[in-house]
Amino acid sequence: MQPLARAANPPRRLHVGTYAPQGEGIYSFTIGPDGELTPVGLTANPGSPSWLVADTTAQRVYAAEEGADHVAVYAADATGRLALLQRLPSGGHGPAQMSLGAGRLWVANYSDGRFAALAMQGDGRLGAAQSWLGCPEGACGPDASQATRRPPGSFALGGHEGPHAHMIEISPDGRWLLGTDLGRDRLLVWPLTAEIPMAPRHAVALPRGGGPRHFVCHPTQPGLVYVLQEQASLLATVAFSDDGARVLDEVSVLPEGFAGTSHASGLLLAPGGQHLYAFNRLHDSLAVVSLAQPRAPRVVDHHWVHGSFPRSACRVGRHLYVCNQRSDHLSHFDTSRPEAPRFTGRQTPVPTPAGACAL
Repeated sequence: MQPLARAANPPRRLHVGTYAPQGEGIYSFTIGPDGELTPVGLTANPGSPSWLVADTTAQRVYAAEEGADHVAVYAADATGRLALLQRLPSGGHGPAQMSLGAGRLWVANYSDGRFAALAMQGDGRLGAAQSWLGCPEGACGPDASQATRRPPGSFALGGHEGPHAHMIEISPDGRWLLGTDLGRDRLLVWPLTAEIPMAPRHAVALPRGGGPRHFVCHPTQPGLVYVLQEQASLLATVAFSDDGARVLDEVSVLPEGFAGTSHASGLLLAPGGQHLYAFNRLHDSLAVVSLAQPRAPRVVDHHWVHGSFPRSACRVGRHLYVCNQRSDHLSHFDTSRPEAPRFTGRQTPVPTPAGACAL
């Protein structure tokens, strides 16, 4: 099974999901030749569509309604406006992240720790969710109230009273399905088959209380994955195969000497595949991580995001749009030099932006 094919045409629209009540749904923009954004319109959705995924081949946008436990399917027209095609349960409570691959939409439901798969139909609509608990009670170790490895003075707490699914995605080689359980501090690895998985092949233990959130697989080295931990602000490097899995390395994504509270959030691959961008909420920074040594990545720089509480970011070619949740805008960066992303001076107002995708 392979991930969905992607269209060759470069994306021309940016769609931004938001949190209610300040955010009223999905805000759409035209992307100009230099990355500037021009408003197209608002697609009303009171369910906090906080995570968006685009199928550029079918011109569909999938929205995780984190506040309503549903997934919404939209068709995009030539102007970039969205029309609702379908809305159905997400297979759990609090869908926080989704991905496309192997003919399915995969969903991580944060509130009850359930992962789900919804089969893709020919017109981009979805079948009913099939869900499973990634880390059942008692199966993945005890909970923790605070990260054992954290900056001095940190009060980054929460999410460890039970299982909390935070991300799910297929590995680049199409062999594995990976997920994070923030509540149980585990990276979960299942072989990808035609059946819905249950017990993971590997449940990789990360530092207690660290809160694994998002991850990125190495683009060319199968079985190598980088996992960002929300409460500990650590980036873990994990190697896995059919035979086993282990943590190779851990590095803080905060500056040396940082003290106090910060919450790591988004993680994405920079252009060229030689760097990662990790985002820090409260420190309000973009950390540049070098993959020159893939099994021991190192943070090489930090950049202020020119906003507050960067929850995630969307890269469109050389343009990077950072969703600053608390300052109600997107910050524009140019990544022509991936190791040195440059703030362009542009900011686009969007109320409580949470996640974005491009078509």
